[in-house]
Amino acid sequence: MQDLTVRRYCHWVLALAWLCLPGVGWTDYPTAIAPFEASYKVYLAGIAVGQAEIQLEYQGDSHYRMRSSLHPVGVAGLLATEGMDEEVEGEFVGGTPRPLAYRAQRTGSKARTVSLNFDWDRGEVTTVVSGKLGRLALGPRMVDPLTLYLLTMLDLRSETLADEYGVIDRDRLKTYRTQMQEEDMTATPIGELATLAISRQRPDSSKAVKFWHAPTLGFLPVQVSKTKDGAETSRLTIQRLTR
Repeated sequence: MQDLTVRRYCHWVLALAWLCLPGVGWTDYPTAIAPFEASYKVYLAGIAVGQAEIQLEYQGDSHYRMRSSLHPVGVAGLLATEGMDEEVEGEFVGGTPRPLAYRAQRTGSKARTVSLNFDWDRGEVTTVVSGKLGRLALGPRMVDPLTLYLLTMLDLRSETLADEYGVIDRDRLKTYRTQMQEEDMTATPIGELATLAISRQRPDSSKAVKFWHAPTLGFLPVQVSKTKDGAETSRLTIQRLTR
């Protein structure tokens, strides 16, 4: 049970970059997504087991930096001692985010470090996973786990959501299929919001992730649900959003 709890809440790090603030024009920042700090809680069977923080900031008129952290809270903290911290720096080319350097550190019984360096001129990414060096071919719109969600958010805003997205995860290229779902009203700690749901799933996988985005908040993701074989395994809900 302890190992299952740790695995589930750590998986939420991939889902935590789908954030933006409303009412900001393209002339204010490099993109329509304004800088932000946001807080989420991770729930298993209705019990809060993790606290997540995510931040987006800009450097100059063409570079961005994102940070995320996920750590146990409450009783779960006595059982799950692992945590995850991620950071990416990148640039915007033609309005599209392109990662340059990604770093991640996981602590606890499955501790590891991940370093990704993107060389767009040479068309390759150098991977270092807990000291093990590797290289992968780099194709158009391939991104790291954090930039993946920034890219998808911008595509949602421009109504150009792609059917597939490629992400460099540790030392592997993973392909995720994305599908539009239903429109609904979703209750959250920051209010009841009209939302548009989308799903993401790897081919031939029994696991899927569903995101609820609020168009009135600039497609801010306000809720995320992980499922396996159609049954929910865990849920993430926004708690706070500040500029």
